[in-house]
Amino acid sequence: MNMFKLRPPGWRRIRLPFKLPLVYMPLILLPALAGIYILTDSYTASSKARTAEYATDLLALMAQKIDDRLGSYEQLSKQIMTDDELLSRLAVKPASVYERFEIQNAINERLNVFWLGSDQNAYIRAIKLTTPDAEYTYGTDAIDGFGADDADYQARVAEMKGGAVWFRPEAYSDGYASFDALRLGRSIRDKKLSALGTLTIVIRTDAVTDIFSQTKFRENAAIRLLTGKGEEILGNGKTAQAGERQLLTYSRDSIRNGWQLSAQLPLNQLYEPIYRTARMATFIVLGCIVLGLVLTQLLVIDLVIPIRRLMVNMKQGIKGVRPGRLKRFGGAIEIVEMNDTFISVMYEIERLIEEASRQERQKKEAEIRVLQNQLSPHFLHNTLNSIRWMAMIQKQDNIKETVDSLNRLLTYALRGGGGPVPLGTEVEMLRSYVTIQKVRYQHFGFESRVPQALEAALVPKFLLQPLIENALLHGLADADRPGEISVEAATAGRTLVLTVSDNGVGMSPERHAAVVASLDGGDGRSRPEEGGARIGLRSVHERVQLHYGAQYGLRVASAPGEGATLTIRLPLQREEGGEADAQRHDRG
Repeated sequence: MNMFKLRPPGWRRIRLPFKLPLVYMPLILLPALAGIYILTDSYTASSKARTAEYATDLLALMAQKIDDRLGSYEQLSKQIMTDDELLSRLAVKPASVYERFEIQNAINERLNVFWLGSDQNAYIRAIKLTTPDAEYTYGTDAIDGFGADDADYQARVAEMKGGAVWFRPEAYSDGYASFDALRLGRSIRDKKLSALGTLTIVIRTDAVTDIFSQTKFRENAAIRLLTGKGEEILGNGKTAQAGERQLLTYSRDSIRNGWQLSAQLPLNQLYEPIYRTARMATFIVLGCIVLGLVLTQLLVIDLVIPIRRLMVNMKQGIKGVRPGRLKRFGGAIEIVEMNDTFISVMYEIERLIEEASRQERQKKEAEIRVLQNQLSPHFLHNTLNSIRWMAMIQKQDNIKETVDSLNRLLTYALRGGGGPVPLGTEVEMLRSYVTIQKVRYQHFGFESRVPQALEAALVPKFLLQPLIENALLHGLADADRPGEISVEAATAGRTLVLTVSDNGVGMSPERHAAVVASLDGGDGRSRPEEGGARIGLRSVHERVQLHYGAQYGLRVASAPGEGATLTIRLPLQREEGGEADAQRHDRG
């Protein structure tokens, strides 16, 4: 059955301002009337059960306070035993009384940092840190040192391997006064989990008994903190009178260590709050009715009116009204955000329409420029062929070789897309580049040592040419000896390592530092004679990182008079045809 058919016939035609009272008034009146019935019924046979539930809630709250207080001390002990500075102090074996005194002062200063709030601080009697070589006490010590050196105590703490151990209260004395206190023990270990000693926090029993005194039935109730076996740990000193009509309630397993909280109290002590609540119920019902009407009106102002304004804005936006003319208004934050989002969407649609028009204009302009520039590369290619034939006719082989190299470089640059190319092809194009440069730089040699297995490795096009140019301009141009440039390829795991080395003049420490800084994100400032070198190297470095990520890039090593070594690291990627051969070469 469709649930929408269950609605009254005219329900959809009722406006929201009238629907809200019809919905909210029953939700307010029915719980209030049911509450009155339940409270009056509490005078009957169910009064005892309800009073027990009331007492149990109070006990649960008290147990939660005790558990929170004990937990705060455990958290304090955890902070102390995991503090690196304290661990380093405890690991030191004092060589003298003076050194022990210094360690004690340092521990006191550090413990001041971890000190809890004033409520918890008032109950801590002492904090003891015991190691095989020394004993440090923060606070007032007892005559017997709170039994921290007792073998049974040490054994129980060690069994927990760093966990918190609570010990039942015992009487202690500092020589002036006696007091009862709980002990919290932990084993202290260093980062290698080696035992350093024992942490003991001594807490006066008032930390628990003061919570007993905060309950509303403290005057007549006998409250006790019990172990999991029912043995009494602490009490408020009150006992139930013989023959008195009692209500016995328990809060079980609500406190750490398996401890329990129990109370015995007279029934008439707990009935009075129920009586007062019953008398106030009628006033609460009337107040709920008034509150419901007020809230309904507020919802109308906060929801209904803003929804109507949002609908008006949406209709205007659909009709083509500019976003700047749409109205903003106040109301529920969700509806205001919906209106702001709608206006933002209208602005975005307007921007996208303008952007689409602009891109269409740019596309047409680009098509025109492409048609205009198509003749330039072909003209240059045909001109080079004409120069080549003239050189052949005049038997100028050196000019022919240079033109052929330039032609190959031009073809390499124009053909294909901007994707990666095989390393073997890149090195072959370097040879053509070197042939052209030898016209200007006569006395230098070029050598490539690329294993056959790596010739199919993919690299960005014209990746190595700026490095060869850098070696010629800034390494070999001013050298007084024949120059040598070498290109090597190797692998390091799944990384391709390309190295370009020269035996030129090298770099001074200042210049080398400036180049490295420019690669690592420096400001790139340079002298006029150095600017090209830095820009060329930085462009290669940024190009590799943009393609493959920040973990790859260019590194420069150089010393005065010893040349320079430029190393490029990029992921090892191969063409499908050369991958099997490369893998067999790697295994060989």
